[in-house]
Amino acid sequence: MNKDYYKILNINSESSQDEIKKAFRSLSKKHHPDKGGDENTFKEMSEAYDTLSDPKKRQKYDHQRQNPFAGGGGPNMEDIFNQFFGGNQRRKQNIRRGANLNIPLVVKLEDVYFEVSKKLKYKRKLLCRTCHGTGGESIVCGSCRGRGKIEQMVGNAFFRQVVSQPCHICNGKGKIVQKACNTCNSEGLILEDTILDFKIPGDLQTGQGYTFRSMGNEIPNGQNGDLNIEVVIQSHENFKIINRDLVYEPKIPILQLILGTKIEVPFFNSKLTVNIPPTSKPGQTFNVRGKGLKINNGSFGDLYVKPQVIAPNKLNQKEKELLSQLAISENFRE
Repeated sequence: MNKDYYKILNINSESSQDEIKKAFRSLSKKHHPDKGGDENTFKEMSEAYDTLSDPKKRQKYDHQRQNPFAGGGGPNMEDIFNQFFGGNQRRKQNIRRGANLNIPLVVKLEDVYFEVSKKLKYKRKLLCRTCHGTGGESIVCGSCRGRGKIEQMVGNAFFRQVVSQPCHICNGKGKIVQKACNTCNSEGLILEDTILDFKIPGDLQTGQGYTFRSMGNEIPNGQNGDLNIEVVIQSHENFKIINRDLVYEPKIPILQLILGTKIEVPFFNSKLTVNIPPTSKPGQTFNVRGKGLKINNGSFGDLYVKPQVIAPNKLNQKEKELLSQLAISENFRE
């Protein structure tokens, strides 16, 4: 209990009703606002007199005063909390939010390599332009008085929260529709196309997510939801992606691997020539530095050319004889 009504009226707890009345009248002459007194002081005096002049209120007050932690007619828990902790309360706000949207985006490997910009078109709910989200002609909700939320104090003497919940009468809108809007059929929202400019970063990895704040669904009297994009890099016909490196696996005849050759790599909008030296081994990999994907530190991965050896499906007699002669050669016996 924060206020001592007896002290405010300058009396003791044994004072009679006449003494209480006389004390109030005496102090009123001094502190009444019309006589230049302080308005807050006079309010406290009036509150004290209203309680102590009523026998039932006084009995309840005396009980609370003598038993500050008693239940059933005991003190206000907020008063106790404020008395011990200086009036600080934790206020928890449950703000209404529009729904988040989760959209997959499939991009080409070329788009990542060249960091192209894409226009992403998607649908989301926006406030109706006709009724501006009200749903039509409406009146203020009497339950929440137009705020769209109901606040409730929860907790105990040592931990309290003011919890805010959307009003269930008006569904958080603060208003009750009486005549529905023909455009949105009283929903207050319409489904429309939205276009988002999205530049694909060169260091993008497949499965990477991006969040665009407030680009999800709108909602009356609340915050927009977010747009979440999960980007997947499409499989490429020529390259495999390993970390930030590109791997190219062309098929070449076994004799070209032995004799040496040049391989033209179809590198997006250009071509790269990679030399395969004579006596190269099956499974050998040839590295072209800096021709992979961008790394987040600004450098680039590498391009690895890994020829896949193919053998002929059949041999004629002359080819068999030539290969037989090679087979007995010292170099082919190693």
